[in-house]
Amino acid sequence: MTIMSVAMKMTELKKTLPAKTPNELLGSFVDAGKVSKWAKSGVTDSLLADIFSDKTSTMLAPQASITKAEVTVIIKRLPQNSKLIN
Repeated sequence: MTIMSVAMKMTELKKTLPAKTPNELLGSFVDAGKVSKWAKSGVTDSLLADIFSDKTSTMLAPQASITKAEVTVIIKRLPQNSKLIN
């Protein structure tokens, strides 16, 4: 998610995100404590931009492996949400 946050800066998607702190957004997830400190900002940006979605409404599963299907969705969402493609 941190890499996607950098990509969002490059596509200028990050400029359009609402201002929320990691604690504001991540506080609703039961496994928020498993998000590494260095990754919290990137996770927050990715969730706000709807690039990544949570595993359930209360779980992020930040330490879980990612599937090929999830990668496909992420690769599709970044340019779409950045208004680079339809």
